[in-house]
Amino acid sequence: MSASRRAGVAVATCVLLASGGCGPREGANLSLSTLTGVTWTLVSLGRQPLPQGTRPPTAIFDGARLAGFGGCNRYTGQIQDTGPGAITIGPVAATKMACPPPAMEVEGRYFAILAPVTQYRVAGSRLVLSGPSGELVFERATP
Repeated sequence: MSASRRAGVAVATCVLLASGGCGPREGANLSLSTLTGVTWTLVSLGRQPLPQGTRPPTAIFDGARLAGFGGCNRYTGQIQDTGPGAITIGPVAATKMACPPPAMEVEGRYFAILAPVTQYRVAGSRLVLSGPSGELVFERATP
């Protein structure tokens, strides 16, 4: 087989096996430091868009701490990197202000999904936190 034919076959193989290893895999070098220094804004809550007129929750990672806005209140908690793409989130403490029902509902659902999160991945400008209670999809906030 000629060199140009072998190159063509190699390219075709990479295209067909794009998820299999012809280049760096998404998340291969994932660590919490990848998420640090960015404000992440929630765009999807349990695979549903946020209700119109609600302020989206945010997440800010700083070492072993996670903080942000839950939809009504500010929150903070501990986070531990347990392996590539794997995390545990410690108890989350939040302020206790009352807000209109849509904001309180968003915050309740957000914290219910956030608490048992076990995995994370970055896809382009998006961060996905997932666990047994569902999935939270964030977008990198623009300054």
